[in-house]
Amino acid sequence: MKNTIFLLDYDGTLAETRPAILSCLALAFEAVGQRVPSEKELKDQLARGGTLATLFAAFVPGSSVDEERAFEAAYRARYLTEDKEKTVLFAGVIPVLEALKAKKVEMTVLSNKHGPTVLASIERFGLGHFFNGVVGSEAGQPVKPDTRVMTERVRLIYPHAALEQFVMVGDTTADLKFAQNVGMASCWARYGHGAAEACLEQKPSYIMDDVSGLLDIPVEF
Repeated sequence: MKNTIFLLDYDGTLAETRPAILSCLALAFEAVGQRVPSEKELKDQLARGGTLATLFAAFVPGSSVDEERAFEAAYRARYLTEDKEKTVLFAGVIPVLEALKAKKVEMTVLSNKHGPTVLASIERFGLGHFFNGVVGSEAGQPVKPDTRVMTERVRLIYPHAALEQFVMVGDTTADLKFAQNVGMASCWARYGHGAAEACLEQKPSYIMDDVSGLLDIPVEF
């Protein structure tokens, strides 16, 4: 079997979350008394596909754990509201997921977004039944591109699947580097938030210009 399990990033791959994220980031920096980065600066950091903690540290070098936690708390205090108002699924997501399900492709969301936050967004759009699991960022747990995400988190869902069954689908270097580090196939969502040059350097196995490109990934049972 080959390419029968899709690990799907969420932000910039299944959902256009950037308007909500940018709004909450600006509010969070202001709330903790830090300079609010420009929209371009924020987009450049989002293109890396990291976590809130890594983003804050990039703009506030040497920040303490307490400062990072205050920033994250300020961000999350507003995010669910902003998500409801501003986040939309990319065109065709539901029909594509239905088609993949009909083809017996197994799917799990693998995101560096805060676990409860990404789960709430997925449930709001009624997508939960498509996925075997939702793996998000959790305190003390590794995140992409760390290979331990595979061994310690994904393998809890698919303990016996061969590596060639997996395809990591995402829009940033975090997704593509994770696939490369683990040794699995990857699909770059070119329409998402990632920086084109940096993503292409990771030599993705497949490239898609919209969500329907998931249906073009060859699947072998």
